Amino acid sequence: MRTWQTLGLATLALMVLAGGAMAQTYTPGAGFTGSPHDFSGIAAGNAGNPTATTGGCTFCHTPHRAQQQPLLWNHTLSTLTYTWEAGAVTAGGTPYPTIDTTFKGPTKLCLSCHDGSVAIGDIAWFNKQAWQGAAALDPTTHDVDIFNIADPTTGSMTGNHPVAFPYPFQQTTTNTYNGVTTGANVFTQDFNPDPTSLGIRLFNDNAGNISAGAVPGSTGIECTSCHGVHNERGLVFDIPLLRGTLGGSGTGPGAAYICQKCHDRG
Repeated sequence: MRTWQTLGLATLALMVLAGGAMAQTYTPGAGFTGSPHDFSGIAAGNAGNPTATTGGCTFCHTPHRAQQQPLLWNHTLSTLTYTWEAGAVTAGGTPYPTIDTTFKGPTKLCLSCHDGSVAIGDIAWFNKQAWQGAAALDPTTHDVDIFNIADPTTGSMTGNHPVAFPYPFQQTTTNTYNGVTTGANVFTQDFNPDPTSLGIRLFNDNAGNISAGAVPGSTGIECTSCHGVHNERGLVFDIPLLRGTLGGSGTGPGAAYICQKCHDRG
């Protein structure tokens, strides 16, 4: 059995896959329909509408009674706080982050499924009722499968690429994001000054308010920096929903190797 401890850095490539569709075959970059986050067609009937089935967006979004206003988020959020090894820093001296329940970046939303503490179908509202706890539309949890990222009890993220974490956009030497500042010994020349030109999505932190788009000095990476959660055309090139290829080379015309989009090795 694979557990969260054994997943390692490779699980960065699994952060935003969801469970009900995890066994399906899909074409990377072919669009949302039929992709891993398309949860359409799940029975959700009740006395008022006994034949209702979910839409593709239902498990993550709702137009009414959302868990939170940003993204009209529908999936029940975890109560865990996520951490890496206590006191650990990167080779360049950047402390690993803490992601608590007040964090406003998209990683917290991804982990509401992928930490294994909340059922995949545990949502706030659909067909005029809540589907939470024992009523969850899909009781499966990602607690020990390959789509699990964090310890479902402690929230430990040890062994995973950091997220909610500063990125040295434009090779800025001092960059703060989610309360973490780039270490003094980070060799910024090893990072692509602007990976957004290669399809990587960066975010900025304005006094704790996270929004899309890079701003020198306050730029960071999230799960959705490397993954296109909607299997977007022209942005996703490989499984699992990668904004690049899982293997290959980062050099030469049209190179798309996901790691070297950020980690520039010439």
